[in-house]
Amino acid sequence: MKAVLTRTLCGAVLTFALTAVFAPAGAQQTSLSKFSTEQLANRMLERRAVDAVIWGMPIVSFDSLRQAYFRDGKAKYGDIIWWPKGSTWKNQSFTVNTTLRYLFAFFNIKDDGPVVLDLPPAANGSSFLGTICDAWQVPLTDVGFEGKGGKYLVLPPDYTGEVPAGYIPVRSKTYNTFAGLRSILESNSEEDVRRGDALVKQIKVYPLAEASNPPAPRFVDMTNTLYDGLARFDESFYTSLARMLNEETVQPQDLQMMGMLRPLGIEKGKEFKPDAATVAQLKSAAAEAGAWLLGQQSKIGEDWWPGSQWKLLVPPIGPQTGFKWAVPNYFDVDTRGAAFAGFFLPPAKLGGGSFYLAAYFDNGGQPLRGENPYRLHVPANVPVSQFWAVTIYNAETSALFLNLPRPTLDSLDKGLRKNADGSVDIHFGSQAPAGQESNWIFTPTGTSWFPWFRFYGPEKAVFDKSWKMPDIEQVK
Repeated sequence: MKAVLTRTLCGAVLTFALTAVFAPAGAQQTSLSKFSTEQLANRMLERRAVDAVIWGMPIVSFDSLRQAYFRDGKAKYGDIIWWPKGSTWKNQSFTVNTTLRYLFAFFNIKDDGPVVLDLPPAANGSSFLGTICDAWQVPLTDVGFEGKGGKYLVLPPDYTGEVPAGYIPVRSKTYNTFAGLRSILESNSEEDVRRGDALVKQIKVYPLAEASNPPAPRFVDMTNTLYDGLARFDESFYTSLARMLNEETVQPQDLQMMGMLRPLGIEKGKEFKPDAATVAQLKSAAAEAGAWLLGQQSKIGEDWWPGSQWKLLVPPIGPQTGFKWAVPNYFDVDTRGAAFAGFFLPPAKLGGGSFYLAAYFDNGGQPLRGENPYRLHVPANVPVSQFWAVTIYNAETSALFLNLPRPTLDSLDKGLRKNADGSVDIHFGSQAPAGQESNWIFTPTGTSWFPWFRFYGPEKAVFDKSWKMPDIEQVK
């Protein structure tokens, strides 16, 4: 009797399961979901598309910088584009500084083989500080630290040859790589600018195969050129993602995501050709993902001073993992995506030659708005061996405001007014306070903004927090 009852129950369960599987679509819709099969497929695609943006943020940002290098700089791999007079608002890359002179060079070590970046050491008060990274913006090495130069040999993923004597090997897991340098001057005097320019012209970039007779580098002056290096949160994001994934090898941690991209039409070795309906879905998903990523900017960093609105602009997991984002129990895709929606090219060693803090709220915890007047009191004796700078950015793009003539004030500025005790008051707002024009940064009405405070040559008092800067306060 017991055996018969067991077989009866098993049969009932099997009958129910088969009925659920093979029931007509309408019946399933009634019992399992309020959505049709087509609606469920569309919802799944949209979710995958949102996740694709968060996951692909670092490599798409890399490609956006690279495409601007080709398009706006009219450059080719190995050329050096640079801003000899400092960046202006026309350098539309994430959170750039307008005080320093940037130099960008992209390499493709699949086509050209190992590539040499020959960087001269500091001289006559001029120096370099920068990083070489792979296409996922994992920093491979910092360069120029403590004024050191050297011949950095960037090697492709499959390189098995010997490294020639005299070169510093830099091993990349991707074929596309990027060197971002900052030319640092002792001052803004004409003589120091001339010395800095002379040191820049000593940089060489060439394939190792041409080491016996290196070609002269090609420099491209970007001073008056709009450099649009920002990733767009629209359907173009997926075109860029597909392009980069087709150019690079798939790394083990990305295999699962590569499978999840297939419903979007992104698959290695295949052309990305979405139809009009899919493009509309991708555009909507990218906008949603972008809004989420930008909304995370004020949340991913920790307070630098207890109870302060000044935050580390990088999440702790970044420097703790060498910006590889992997810990024993998980790979932090979300935090990585949010971080790279706010900056590019992190250093291999945080605080090695520079250190940055960001603020998104005033001392009352309110978002910073362009129409409101604010004051930042910078105490005397900022602990830096070089200089400090404060720059503001558009919270909707994490880039400089368009057409803003002076987004930065720094301690190298001879016109900056100091208080009697050596401290400095920086003013922000749509109008300059009377008599404070030299210490004022314009903020456009109707916008949200945030500042980065940069320490160049940070000293001990920054890190032991014995020097503290107050929050930005709204002036009533």
